[in-house]
Amino acid sequence: MHNIFTRLPKIAMIACVFVFDSTLPARAQNVPDRVQEANGITFVSGGIGADSRDSLAAREKSYNFKLVMTLEGSGTFVSDARVTLATAAGKKLLEHVTEGPLFLAGLPAGAYVLTASFRNVTHTKKFTVRATGLHTEYLRWPANAEQDVTLPPDGK
Repeated sequence: MHNIFTRLPKIAMIACVFVFDSTLPARAQNVPDRVQEANGITFVSGGIGADSRDSLAAREKSYNFKLVMTLEGSGTFVSDARVTLATAAGKKLLEHVTEGPLFLAGLPAGAYVLTASFRNVTHTKKFTVRATGLHTEYLRWPANAEQDVTLPPDGK
């Protein structure tokens, strides 16, 4: 009997961990990246962690636009960029703060303007999406030596 009572606090602690775990945000529980919609445009962002990157790679066939965001020189991924998509005529279609370095969208064929801001640096690109195939854009922001840990491109 003595042995079960000395182990009871550990059992209670494990039970608390399971209860606590169920309250974590979906992102922390490895729930697939959430698909969203704005103005008839379906989109998803993510790519933090191998599971999320694999999930998004598997979904690429369902989208025709992909944005990859990194830091210059190292390829270190960027998250929390403010992305805006607009028509070539200037009509804003969506604005989203990314949840990782990858952004996928299903766009009608046509011409678009992409604006993406990260750390007070804004990139603007014009691009055209066709009815079939995946159009990919790459944006790179300057690394900040005070904030970023970057490895050289060869990983050494």
